[in-house]
Amino acid sequence: MLLSCQKNKVPEYVIPPEDMTSILVDIHLTDGMLSSTKIRRDFAKKDSANIYNILLHNYGYDRKDFDTSLFYYSKNLTLYDKIYNDVLNQLNEMETQLKEQDQENQVEQTTDKE
Repeated sequence: MLLSCQKNKVPEYVIPPEDMTSILVDIHLTDGMLSSTKIRRDFAKKDSANIYNILLHNYGYDRKDFDTSLFYYSKNLTLYDKIYNDVLNQLNEMETQLKEQDQENQVEQTTDKE
């Protein structure tokens, strides 16, 4: 039992799986926002190269920490797969919540018109 707990423990220099999951969720959300033409135009006027560095900084990490962790997880695919499954689950849950809110708003708008 002790060995299995140690086997899943990542080295201190690696971003823990829970933080890595949250960071990757935010990166995907940021990528999605930046795919919007209007938002992309707004960021083109500013220095948007640091957006990911700012995101990492909000979690207390820097680009080196992230790159080192990505390298570690790429060599430990079982753990990386679990992290990405968690990322996808969180993103899917967010999408479901947004769709439900959108449906509720449509019902309210229809009711208001009547």
